Amino acid sequence: MPDAQVSTLILFDLLAFLVPVGLTLLAIGASREEHAEEVATSALLALAAALVGYFLCGFAFQFGGVASLAGMHGLASLTAEWSPLDLAWGPGWGLIGLRGFLLQSQAYNADAYLLFASQLAAVTTAVLIVLLAICNHTRRTVQLAIGLLVSGLIYPLFGNWLWGGGWLSNLGTNLDLGHGLVDVAGSGAVFLLGALAAQSVFLIVKPRRASEPGPVRLPPVHFPLWMVVGALLAVVGWPGLVLGNALAYGQVQMPLVLVNLVLGAAGGALAVSIYSWFVTSKPDGMAVGRGTVAGLVAVSAACAFVPAWAALTIGLGAGLLFVLGLYVWEHRLRIDDPSGSAATFALPGLWGLLALAVFADGRWGAGWNRVGLQEYRGIVGQGVSGLILASGFQPDGSAQLYAQLTGVGALLVVALLLPWLIFKAALWIGNLGERMTPAAVPASASPSPEEQPGIDSEQVESPDSEEGAT
Repeated sequence: MPDAQVSTLILFDLLAFLVPVGLTLLAIGASREEHAEEVATSALLALAAALVGYFLCGFAFQFGGVASLAGMHGLASLTAEWSPLDLAWGPGWGLIGLRGFLLQSQAYNADAYLLFASQLAAVTTAVLIVLLAICNHTRRTVQLAIGLLVSGLIYPLFGNWLWGGGWLSNLGTNLDLGHGLVDVAGSGAVFLLGALAAQSVFLIVKPRRASEPGPVRLPPVHFPLWMVVGALLAVVGWPGLVLGNALAYGQVQMPLVLVNLVLGAAGGALAVSIYSWFVTSKPDGMAVGRGTVAGLVAVSAACAFVPAWAALTIGLGAGLLFVLGLYVWEHRLRIDDPSGSAATFALPGLWGLLALAVFADGRWGAGWNRVGLQEYRGIVGQGVSGLILASGFQPDGSAQLYAQLTGVGALLVVALLLPWLIFKAALWIGNLGERMTPAAVPASASPSPEEQPGIDSEQVESPDSEEGAT
């Protein structure tokens, strides 16, 4: 790759790190003063866990078989993509890569390092979403373990299926489902994945907030300046997640991406501003800041494939879903999650994945996931196609929608069910170890709450306490 392209990609990769910085400031702004330090520390812990886990094995799991996709010379030896389904169903059903551990051997070259660098902001953001949600309910050692799990296995596994040549990206060539799963900047692979992993922890920890008498109110803003600054930094850094991807370089149009991301953010901010203005007589800083991020999350999947009016519409829908999700999680389910992970990332991320299958108009993305390199549906140059197409393009029915729904199902398995099973197994092993060590608890005495096993033995309050229970 020419030096000018490498320099451009590195600049976008550095810009993308403003996204986790912005999300951290948003979380600090919504945190009580006594918890602000814990939130800030979790951000640094997320960075460390993301880099270490992805370096040890995450990169290999995600891109160990990427050679078939990349035209970069240094990636030609990354050919180990494993799947038992290949034997019966043919190629294109890869599940996990097996080369490039510790960035050694086949991955010890400049191209592989560039690809590694292009993923760092995304994997850090996915880990950060989880840790910001659980930081008030778990010990830091547990947070570190969960961060390593997400960066070393959960994110790379789904990333392999989507961006590393795995089975979801090949649904178009294997099953004629549109262009396979399409998610250019991670509505599902980063944001929905992180939010689902956080919910898998909540299913075990069960953090509940006390019910509040009186009318429903928006959560308070403790540091409004940080909320505003965080939202602005996220808007500035978001294009780096798309344009810093070494594998997508030259396949997406920079002006289209930039305009659509800004319009998505504006749509989310506008919808939430109108709502908060209506219910509180003034725009709420917390709600508008997170609504802006929700719009960015939603439009991330489709920002390279939809017209401007569709990007604005996607952002507006994300803002409305944010308000709905905030009400359901805060006041109906009473989940104690000051980061608002479900409302800010989960529902907008889900909407973004599905919205692509509606608004992608066929003008962009020809050859994406190696579908339609010459023509698609009989039309030369037709790209990713949803239900609402530009003039002159042929519809492909609901094929792209089925591919997106398949991706959502895969996310539920790998980001919600798999972590939950791992956490439950860890708790079971911990409890078994306690039972097999009689000296730890005298037979004549019951264990104190601090000695009881669990995911966070430092917190022992009831499920309805302010801080939650473990």
